[in-house]
Amino acid sequence: MNIKQPSKTFSPLRVMSVTGGKGGVGKSTIAVNMAVCYAKMNKKVLLFDADLGLANVDLMLGLRAKRTIHDVLDGQCTLEEVCLEGPYGLKVIPSTSGIQKMADLGSVDISRLIQSFSSMTSDVDIMIIDMASGVSSQVIDFTQATQDIVVVICNNPASLMDSYAVIKILHQKYARSRFGIVVNKVKSSYEGFEVYNKFQDVTAKFFNINMHYLGHIPQDECVHLSALEGVSIVDKYPQSSAVIALEKVCRGINQWPDDSPLTGGIQFFFERLIRSQLDNVEI
Repeated sequence: MNIKQPSKTFSPLRVMSVTGGKGGVGKSTIAVNMAVCYAKMNKKVLLFDADLGLANVDLMLGLRAKRTIHDVLDGQCTLEEVCLEGPYGLKVIPSTSGIQKMADLGSVDISRLIQSFSSMTSDVDIMIIDMASGVSSQVIDFTQATQDIVVVICNNPASLMDSYAVIKILHQKYARSRFGIVVNKVKSSYEGFEVYNKFQDVTAKFFNINMHYLGHIPQDECVHLSALEGVSIVDKYPQSSAVIALEKVCRGINQWPDDSPLTGGIQFFFERLIRSQLDNVEI
């Protein structure tokens, strides 16, 4: 008698990008430590460094990447072999720093990268993508393919303008209308909420979008100290004001309404990315 084997099933996956438009707003620090926070909560977390030309996520966690995405695209290894293990079982996919062509991947290389991710067998609850700075097509396409978009802003005119530009492009080009906002490097919760309100007022004048205030991260010397040591602030200074705020942001995201669930696994994220690539092809 032939017994039908059950088809492989996947647990629901939450995919979020952490972006900010401008460099220096602290989005990588937030992305890395959010990933550690979730892993500490016993979530199966995959952290992907999508700054393909100026990567630094592995260094921020004190990890040494022998191989990177660049090696995967060269056919030297698989994506599973590139994965590093960080704190609390966190899986990290490191990228490359100082290789220009990685920052300017063409459609063929993007497709190969997508295929590499689709072949992964690791079970993942949350995938966090640390986006590169700027509004290049590569950055926008990766960002729009995610379920949740977390935008990091600071109390700085340049930061607010660049974040506004990211939201404008994603809304006009892909009709994205839901964004989570984290205000970084503020002196108080009052300042954080004031910065968010001003930013919300400006965007509301031009776009019909939903912005969710996920919280603020205070200025904290512990952030600087942990960066110098190449360790997660969550591990090094778990009682610091920055970590307490980060944990609150993570809990807030858990309660964030799931308007467009990606049920199935990592491959659904990349199928969506493939579609965005095809939409950009001129026929």
